[in-house]
Amino acid sequence: MSPQVEKRRSFIISFAYLAIILGLVFVFFKYLFWIAAPFLLSFFFAVVLQKPIRFLDRKTKNKCHALWSILLVFLSIAIILLPLIFLLSQFISQIVDFINYLINSLSDFPQFMDTLQTEILKLISFLPESIYESVSETIINTFNGLVNDFDLSKIGINAGTVKNTISSGFSGIYSVAKSVPNTLIGVVIGIVAWVFFTKDYNYIVRFIKLQLPDNKKNLLVEIKQVFSKTIMTMLRAYGIIMFITFCELALGLSILNWIGVMDNHYVFIIAIAIAIFDILPVAGSGGILIPWALVSLITGDVGEAIGLIVIYVVISAIRQYIEPKIVGDSLGVNPIITLAGLYFGLKLFGFMGMFIVPLLIMVLKAFNDTGRIHLWKTIENN
Repeated sequence: MSPQVEKRRSFIISFAYLAIILGLVFVFFKYLFWIAAPFLLSFFFAVVLQKPIRFLDRKTKNKCHALWSILLVFLSIAIILLPLIFLLSQFISQIVDFINYLINSLSDFPQFMDTLQTEILKLISFLPESIYESVSETIINTFNGLVNDFDLSKIGINAGTVKNTISSGFSGIYSVAKSVPNTLIGVVIGIVAWVFFTKDYNYIVRFIKLQLPDNKKNLLVEIKQVFSKTIMTMLRAYGIIMFITFCELALGLSILNWIGVMDNHYVFIIAIAIAIFDILPVAGSGGILIPWALVSLITGDVGEAIGLIVIYVVISAIRQYIEPKIVGDSLGVNPIITLAGLYFGLKLFGFMGMFIVPLLIMVLKAFNDTGRIHLWKTIENN
């Protein structure tokens, strides 16, 4: 067989192998992930608890291993659930209030349009008088038409749509209520599996290693090291950045309320929403704060607009300073690749895919950097 034919044959085999792997990954995350989720999460949490369990085992000479496993699992559940329940209750309360606020704000729409019209006319006042008269007349007619047409019935909201909306709402609540038993069963099974995985972790790991070929014995150790040194480091780093951004926003907006340039009772929910939005690639807090400041400026709230711009500048400056120190240059994935992962994850697997696919990309990058796999060539930093 000629070298050229052998090269093509090797390429076809490698391509087919990669296609099969990607196909299995797609099938797993598309159809099997939620079925296996209780066990995957339980094993992950069991891995996290191994360090404190080994510490307690050394102190008690392995006499209370099962007891420590059960106690640490339920202590972890309490630590996770209590703050989560409190935060969710506060979040839901502010969401309801915020929705009511938006509904009530619709009555201010004509006033907002009138202010916006005035500001636009001021901006074009430099035009020659003949052109200004023509343009201003068009702007005034357009804005008057928008205000006059601002009728709920004209945008499709009437008794029929309200009835359908209420019916859809009750149907959605019923669907959620039907899924609650399955969710509870999954949670209970996950907790029980968490206890068993934690208690029998060493035995399970040894059993899995026995099933692997001799040249793959260290695969589990490598996966654990890659996961702990890259993925967990990345998640922890961006979690810290998100928390810092939330604190900056909550403090900044609270100060604006305190000094009287803003009257906003939804600081908590706004800070959370912007902090989450800020962590997305290419997005950033400016995607919300800058348009908000522009609207405030148009409506005459100059102090609020200046305050929002100051908050944005402070957040951006601190982010630029702390991100390289917290994340590190070697752990990051190019923002374009991350953005593509978010998009394709959403299209392939829905909302959870926006988190799953970027994490998979990070895992592949980590293994490629360590030389375990060779999917692409890396550029050496000089």
